[in-house]
Amino acid sequence: MKSWGNRDAIITDVTRKLLAAREGNYPFPDLPDNLTNWLAQLTLLYGVPVEYMVADNRMLPLESMRFFYIDRNWLDRLVDGALSVGVLSSREQVFNETFYEDIYAQIDVRQMQLRANLRNETPPAVTAAGGGMTGVIFRSVVVSGWPGLEIEAYKDKVLLKILRMDRLSDNTMLCIWEDLPDTVNFIEPSEGLHFGVIMDPGADTFKVYLRGLGYPDNNPYPAGEQIFNGPDPVAASGGFRSGVKGVIDIAGLKSNITRAMPAGALPDGKLSPGAMAIQMVRGAGKQPYDMNSPACEGSISQS
Repeated sequence: MKSWGNRDAIITDVTRKLLAAREGNYPFPDLPDNLTNWLAQLTLLYGVPVEYMVADNRMLPLESMRFFYIDRNWLDRLVDGALSVGVLSSREQVFNETFYEDIYAQIDVRQMQLRANLRNETPPAVTAAGGGMTGVIFRSVVVSGWPGLEIEAYKDKVLLKILRMDRLSDNTMLCIWEDLPDTVNFIEPSEGLHFGVIMDPGADTFKVYLRGLGYPDNNPYPAGEQIFNGPDPVAASGGFRSGVKGVIDIAGLKSNITRAMPAGALPDGKLSPGAMAIQMVRGAGKQPYDMNSPACEGSISQS
């Protein structure tokens, strides 16, 4: 009975001091940086085995991706489990139970700064933390074939912060963002800029989808942006030199582009060498995903 009495006295004393800290008589405890970083990495699934995230290979076959939500209640329980390793007495347990909200808040802030810290960049100032988190697991030869693959997520046309972007294996990538995006873009490495045309599958023809040049002055087609005619783009069909497969008839292509351009979209109605170059430039390929599309509904899950 004496030992239980001592235990109750210790708990009462610790509780009194911690409640006093909550009332402002003592400063809130700050977790050490190394501990905060480690817990922030844990909540971003660093060190979590892939089989915990994808319980069966059939859930993520080759050439597939899965978008998911992350439940912050689950992350808080993950932090509780990690902190329980350091609970050696009732004193530590009472401390954790009293300051758990402050501990979670410090970890949430470090989540927003962790990627910058790992990349040796200046961490951003955090004005809001602890919101929703979403991500994608992408398993494809694209991951191994394009090491510089870029992923962008937008919500209401605002670029979302990437909290983590890592390869889990040669062909599998994990990306986690703050908040819930409505659009996600997968982009080829930017160094893929080149001149080229778009081939029609199974045919010996190609197309060039036209871009604006900033004309006409009163209602211009924006320079560099693709020109659309209703739901379909304006295409200038081309051709190869007679009898020489694979060699483009440049003069014929120039004439086709000139005829296909909308009225007033060419200065003086002529296609200059610079304007021709703009039509021929092919930037890095981009594959957008609309998260509100029914096609994405089966790819959203909760972790």
